[in-house]
Amino acid sequence: MGLVIMFLNGLIYLIIIDAVLSWVQPPSAMPRKITSSLTTAMYTPIHAIISPQKTGGIDFSPLIWIFGIQFLVGLLVRL
Repeated sequence: MGLVIMFLNGLIYLIIIDAVLSWVQPPSAMPRKITSSLTTAMYTPIHAIISPQKTGGIDFSPLIWIFGIQFLVGLLVRL
């Protein structure tokens, strides 16, 4: 159980790193290229529902993923 929680926390850190890098680097730059390739598949289903073009250019998918993962970690900790 601890390994799953560590993986989910690592996924949260990956999402945060990708979000911060998106402010300062283009997607083709090296660190961002790696994080973007890992998170793009996660963001695609959320972009189908809440497109950044519909929200004034703000991408809420990282925030939704972080809240969802935190909720899942909270459930796992209670078990």
